[in-house]
Amino acid sequence: MIPILYLLNVVCSAGQSALGKQYAKRGGSSSVFNINKAVSGIAVFMIWGLIQGFSFHLPTVLFGISYGIFLCISMHTGFKALAIGPMALTSIIASFSLLIPFFFGICFWNEPLTFYSICGIILLLFSILLINGKKVDGISFKWLIYAMATLMANGICSIIQKYHQIKFPSLYRTEFMIFALLCVFLILTTIKPDHAQKQKNKFSWLGLISGALNGTANYIVLFLSATENASVLFPIVSVANIAIVWLIGILFFKEKLTVLQTIGLILGVSSIVLLKL
Repeated sequence: MIPILYLLNVVCSAGQSALGKQYAKRGGSSSVFNINKAVSGIAVFMIWGLIQGFSFHLPTVLFGISYGIFLCISMHTGFKALAIGPMALTSIIASFSLLIPFFFGICFWNEPLTFYSICGIILLLFSILLINGKKVDGISFKWLIYAMATLMANGICSIIQKYHQIKFPSLYRTEFMIFALLCVFLILTTIKPDHAQKQKNKFSWLGLISGALNGTANYIVLFLSATENASVLFPIVSVANIAIVWLIGILFFKEKLTVLQTIGLILGVSSIVLLKL
């Protein structure tokens, strides 16, 4: 059952990234896309709530709001990074967010630091240097800022997810995501850029499908967080997601990387494998 959940999480995560890239290529608004994404995500978890039951739990509301704030940041900066940069490199930079819960798990959750982990961190540093070592189309300082902001926001999201499940193992997962996505929806509908307000079409099928996939992926992470170590869960999810996104970028978006960037990508994947050993 656990391997199937990991696989489903990766398929959903890669799928929502690909849809975001496709929408961005059409010049769509990040706010319009993400509002639709939040709406469909709320719908997914509302259905889960109707099936499993729903409880009002104040600590979960606070956890959900905290998660929603950083999820909103991640959704916006991730969309912007996909819009101006390569999908494969954006994905791997964002996936380096695993370092945040990884070190947090070691420092605060008594998870072990091993020889393989140290080797993984060293490879990760080389990977970052190679990925950003030569300027190609889409690689810019602006892209790097968006990608790094996505990395930080994703990492904090992972900590909040894991900590919620440490405090309340296997409980209030649906409620957590409903309040998180409601927070995202409220933020995005309150603070909208002019570009989003001027767009006549406020509806996006790609956003709705992406939200359903993202909601499913996040629920699976919450489910796995109750039993899996953070230093195992997030690296496994990240490395598999990078591999699939890499292939999607090459096959469907015709992305081309330099030899050094390809080596950096391989080193990044290898580092994540080592970090989970």
